[in-house]
Amino acid sequence: MDLAEPPADVVAEETVTPAGSQWIEHVVVSGESLARIFAEHGLDAKLLHRIVTSNEEAEALAKIRPGQKLRFQFDENHELTKLEWHQNRVESVTISISDDEIIVEQVSKALENRIASAAGVIESSLFLDGQKAGLSDGQIMKLAAIFGWDIDFALEIRAGDHFRVLFEEQYLDGEKLRDGAILAAEFTNRGTTYRAVRYEDSNGEVGYYDGDGHSKRRAFIRTPIKFARVSSGYNPRRWHPVLQKWRSHKGVDYAAPTGTPVKATGDGRVTFRGTKGGYGKTVILEHAGKYTTLYAHLSKYSSRASAGKRVKQGQVIGYVGKTGLASGPHLHYEFRVAGVHQDPLRVKLPKTLALSKTEIATFRRATAPLIAKLEAIPAETMVASADTAKTN
Repeated sequence: MDLAEPPADVVAEETVTPAGSQWIEHVVVSGESLARIFAEHGLDAKLLHRIVTSNEEAEALAKIRPGQKLRFQFDENHELTKLEWHQNRVESVTISISDDEIIVEQVSKALENRIASAAGVIESSLFLDGQKAGLSDGQIMKLAAIFGWDIDFALEIRAGDHFRVLFEEQYLDGEKLRDGAILAAEFTNRGTTYRAVRYEDSNGEVGYYDGDGHSKRRAFIRTPIKFARVSSGYNPRRWHPVLQKWRSHKGVDYAAPTGTPVKATGDGRVTFRGTKGGYGKTVILEHAGKYTTLYAHLSKYSSRASAGKRVKQGQVIGYVGKTGLASGPHLHYEFRVAGVHQDPLRVKLPKTLALSKTEIATFRRATAPLIAKLEAIPAETMVASADTAKTN
């Protein structure tokens, strides 16, 4: 839902209050500026300058967008006494104006959080079957991100895999406005069940953990591209399609359209960015001094992937291309431990630490109700669908 959706087709509407004040409502249309709107309602440029320079929140008025609403309150002498800027259905700014001062107040309507759930079985793909279960595209992406350290969604998904998700929905005045956070989730992949629950620790950091308090966020994610197809795996002896000879392939190739974002698989430092022989445009990251990842055949680099810079796991460092010795657009990805190549799809990835012992008890008390609600999501339909998927 577009929070900036115009509330009406009428651009201006007048009402008169019993106190004698007059309100004029104006919905911003494409091409309008704040100066033009002020002039249209008989307000001079000096007043506009005084308002937008009063503080940072008022200064942001200069960035009004089509569909947003402005409400002007005038007194009996047609002096502006109040201005309301409705940025969307939830957020607004109220500006009270007098000869002595300008008071700016940020207003947020209270949202009602409701808990909802969804469950489904994989028959064709996570996206299609997630949508069939009632999940939005954003929720499906989040679900994949939560379990991205456990499951390679490009390679390891099988028909009959199933999932359950507990999540929040945010309502305004009884109407669903948008999806909230995923509170708990469970994904069964090839007979192994993975579980995650949302928890805010004593430092205010929010993350997802398994039932024992181990973070679902690992030192590395398994793949640098979401839902890409593996076109060539790790192979000490592979026939090179361009060189036309036997040559070791010390990484994994992910086929994807040119321009597809490539993400860092772990926190690290950029040690190389440039053209590297047959690799073409390449980025190399160093992680914790022991691990190295390489991303090759890129079409271009992200601005954050400059040599010497630190990057966070999941940040975009480049884009898929076919530079160097590449027969088509794809990403070549390598993973090295102490300088030795490893199969990125099979190497045992290092894990992060669990919550401290002093916090585990608090964690279990806080998450027990969520896990109970997750386990209560009916699984009969999933089992029946799974059996059907296996027989087809």
